[in-house]
Amino acid sequence: MGLFNWLLKNGPGSPGSTASAFIKLYEQAGTVNHDEDWEGVFHMIFTARYLSFQRMGFPGGCRLNQVDADQVVQNSKGDLPLFIYIMMRYETASFRESVTSHFSEVTQVIYDVVKKGKPAAVKYDLQFFRLFAQL
Repeated sequence: MGLFNWLLKNGPGSPGSTASAFIKLYEQAGTVNHDEDWEGVFHMIFTARYLSFQRMGFPGGCRLNQVDADQVVQNSKGDLPLFIYIMMRYETASFRESVTSHFSEVTQVIYDVVKKGKPAAVKYDLQFFRLFAQL
């Protein structure tokens, strides 16, 4: 793994470290049957992140206050990597800018982190995750 990929996975504020933070929020929901409970858990995570950004005044180009939580949850199709990707697109301008030129690398990191940390919350393979992330 090259330095760039290592930073994408492990650097502070990187897609990998952010995906890990989302996994921790997912785990705070307690014992979850992902197939039955994903909508409620994703709403809880959205709310937690929204309130956190709201307290800070929606910094860094955050657009969570401009989107409907139900829309984000439904667009995730019950896939945790896709939910994280969608959330990250709304949370920071720097992510929106960097993912344009490094889509393959960024989606690989998000997918790998979630697949390793919460495999039961991954509904799609990498190819379908990338396809849905581009919509």
